[in-house]
Amino acid sequence: MFRKPKNWLFRRIVSVFLVMFASAQVYGQAYKAEVGFNRLRSEVGAGLSSGADIIVAMAEANVGGVGAHAYFPTSTDPEFAGKTLVDVSALVGRSNSGHATSVAQLFFGNTTSMAPGVKTVQIYDAENFVIVQQQLRSGTGANPLGTPAFSVMNHSYIGTGFVPAEAIASNARLDYTVSRDNFTSVVALGNGGAIPQIYGQSYNSIVVGLSSGGHSQGATDLGVAGRVKPDIVSPMGTTSEAAPLVSSAAALLHQAAIDFATPNARNSAVMKAIIMAGATKDTLPSWSNTSTRPLDSVYGAGQLNVYNSYRILEAGETNGSITVPITSTAIDSGLKGWDFGTSITAGMPLYWNFNMAEGGISEASILLTWNAQYRDASGNFDSNLSLANMDLRLFRSADGVLGTEVGSSLSTVDNVEHLYLRNLSAGLYTIQVSSNIDTQFGLAWNITAVPEPSSLAFIVMIGAVVTFRSFRSRRRSEAVGDLTPLLGISRGEGVDG
Repeated sequence: MFRKPKNWLFRRIVSVFLVMFASAQVYGQAYKAEVGFNRLRSEVGAGLSSGADIIVAMAEANVGGVGAHAYFPTSTDPEFAGKTLVDVSALVGRSNSGHATSVAQLFFGNTTSMAPGVKTVQIYDAENFVIVQQQLRSGTGANPLGTPAFSVMNHSYIGTGFVPAEAIASNARLDYTVSRDNFTSVVALGNGGAIPQIYGQSYNSIVVGLSSGGHSQGATDLGVAGRVKPDIVSPMGTTSEAAPLVSSAAALLHQAAIDFATPNARNSAVMKAIIMAGATKDTLPSWSNTSTRPLDSVYGAGQLNVYNSYRILEAGETNGSITVPITSTAIDSGLKGWDFGTSITAGMPLYWNFNMAEGGISEASILLTWNAQYRDASGNFDSNLSLANMDLRLFRSADGVLGTEVGSSLSTVDNVEHLYLRNLSAGLYTIQVSSNIDTQFGLAWNITAVPEPSSLAFIVMIGAVVTFRSFRSRRRSEAVGDLTPLLGISRGEGVDG
């Protein structure tokens, strides 16, 4: 039991950053190019999903306002015009928070977010959400309450200074709720220091850092120690701002899943896989992982890229096969796609093919994730962790066999596996997923072909050929006295088209 006064939590909860980001509107425009939103909007146009059918939620710490309960965005802000902000905590003496307002602007604002169509938002005081018997019911033996029908929830605050058992219990209750109620939970790391206890060490959330690397770093030390956080980074100045960017992208993608009539993409593990598989590494030159450390220890899966994630989701679901699908007539899973594995049987791998017929593969990003479980046989909350140990492998297939293994992700502590490979030759490839226990999972892949020479590069190449041949022809003309006008290509020669 928690034997603390009611306000004990926020003597330990630290707002991720106290700057009230007067620059929220500026960020709301500048970041969109960096995370692929402008490209996506340009290509998709007016049909781009905006979150109109999505309910979202946010919990806010008591900061940036007046009084003991400053957790609510300023509802009269023009960014929230036409939206309904529901005060779920409904605390007496509630006041507005500049921190909450700026987070909300980036999450679902009319001009500053990627999900301006969101109309209904559930607002929680973080203390009530975490501890008080209003939601997670930490410190009790009761199940967490059912969450209202929101699809994405943002947490731009951290908690530190807990007795480890208290922090483990709070994280477990959030993980249980994410899995039971099937929503995308996005949480911020701190702006430096060790990985925070709440909720930076949860399993089933998407834990967010900064593209600059200026966030909490180090391995988890609660529950199963040594897990890599963050899961993903985004290009903002503080982690309080970085998290709602990921939440906004998640809202857009949940809406896209509705628009594409692909409800399985909205599963919490699948959506996490789609978002993380779309992350880019090109602006993070030090990014690296290993076969036992699936994510970079600073940048996670890389920088948020909603364009890539949207295209992965749009490509559709391809179910894995229980037999090795390596013949030339096997179903091609395509270069982008995803799967909701409703059940994988222990010791029985599943397989997906993709075929790069010619050219080669510039980069391959394949992401597998699954939820940690805290439930008994009846589905009630159980503080005992059940976590599958899943493995992810990629093979170069040929001649009726899997062939050569070209990459593997085999962490024994994380609930994510990630393959990121570059410069693979053309051919048939097979993804293999296996597990030590029966479980559900989300898998997503983003395969990029070696690009064709650009038009400009082709013109430059042709120009070089023309110049060289003109020079060679001119030298020959000078030698034999040929007065034929030189038109860049001498008689009897041509340029392959």
